[in-house]
Amino acid sequence: MSLILTALFAFLVSSGLAWWFEWLSYHERQSLNIPLPTPQARRLRSIVVVIASALLFVLFHWASIENGCLETPEVQPSGTGRTLRLVFHLTLLAFLVVATSIDFDCYMIPDWITLPGTLIGLLGATLIGEAQICHLWVDWTVSIPQLRGPYIPAWYDAHRHWHGLAWSLAGMITGAGLTWSARKVSSLVLGQEAMGTGDITLMAMIGSYLGWQATTLVFLLAPLLGLTVGVVIRTVSGKTYLPYGPWLSLGAAVVLFSWSFFWGQTRMIFSDWLSIVTLGGVGSIGFVTLLALVQLYKSIPARGRST
Repeated sequence: MSLILTALFAFLVSSGLAWWFEWLSYHERQSLNIPLPTPQARRLRSIVVVIASALLFVLFHWASIENGCLETPEVQPSGTGRTLRLVFHLTLLAFLVVATSIDFDCYMIPDWITLPGTLIGLLGATLIGEAQICHLWVDWTVSIPQLRGPYIPAWYDAHRHWHGLAWSLAGMITGAGLTWSARKVSSLVLGQEAMGTGDITLMAMIGSYLGWQATTLVFLLAPLLGLTVGVVIRTVSGKTYLPYGPWLSLGAAVVLFSWSFFWGQTRMIFSDWLSIVTLGGVGSIGFVTLLALVQLYKSIPARGRST
């Protein structure tokens, strides 16, 4: 897919995303009794959605095709498979744009976004058979430089479509399971649930496009992004509450754009179950620590906030 075709595709799809976002915003605000924005505000944010998503699509085309951000030694799709994989992940980015926009607008992520998105992820991974950015399981611990590579089960290549389904399902289950667990932990640490059910379905959707390894990295990266950006937003605006979904979406985008780097640094960890369990334990401790920091952060008076 050429850059010109991607730019045209990006503009058309971005226009549709802006319309879909406004449609969802209208209906969600009506159901939640939230006042509707002014026509000028709606036009402005629609323009922002179109421009931002179009730039995101074009940038990802360049990063994926020209810069090889998804390339790994053990996953080598065909030319057609590489193009379909690009479209597959552009579809994820489109869903993430709408989910992020509506979450900032109404502080919720409707199932109208995540459920169709997850279904398309599962079907796309199955039908394409080459959409994965890593295999369901690869053992790099047996590799010997210049002698032999990692162990890759032979059935992956013999049954690509079944492998695509298994890979996507594993990602979906991992995304939903990690987020559900974190939601329960947050209710114990903070006395309230830091994430909604929309965040669980959002991570399930992300997992269906990224697989379980990349989804694990998204889960670990999101709270760091949320805390860092949240401090800046609080300092500027004084807001004490921000939705969590946008940071999951941002984490997914960061992992996508940097997958070759992330996989090169973590593939040995994801090749050993003991290392995976250790990573999960460290991640859980880090998540609880971040939740405690968030609690402390909320207790600090914001600049310019009335008392």
